[in-house]
Amino acid sequence: MGDTKDLQEAIEARMVALGFTQTEDVFDFDAVPGSVVDQAFRIETEPIANPYFSFNIANTKERISIWVCYKTHRKRRTVQKTAKDDRETIEVDLINHASISGLSTDPLLTMDAEATQEKFLEHWLISKLAFTADIIRDIS
Repeated sequence: MGDTKDLQEAIEARMVALGFTQTEDVFDFDAVPGSVVDQAFRIETEPIANPYFSFNIANTKERISIWVCYKTHRKRRTVQKTAKDDRETIEVDLINHASISGLSTDPLLTMDAEATQEKFLEHWLISKLAFTADIIRDIS
């Protein structure tokens, strides 16, 4: 077990490898705590579906939201371009990296374009990248 946890840990490792800083601080489109550093990230997961099939197989679907905050330093347009470049870099890396596709469940990640958004808040740009993970699990 721990399939979702393993996937989250693999994503966290990839984000750090890409140069982002993991934080325990909670931020979203409504609040950014003062202690958050530039290009900090946090991850949320939530179950979307979990149908069961014969032979104790579950097809779990999770939404994985990666929140990234960027300090604007009065250069909103530049930061917005950086966030868009980072979004593509993160997408390609997570979908193709062996540390994720090599997990025992071989999760299928797809970007959820409708839930992927960004918003300026005070001196920050908050970016939310949402993925759907399709995971086949043995529940025996």
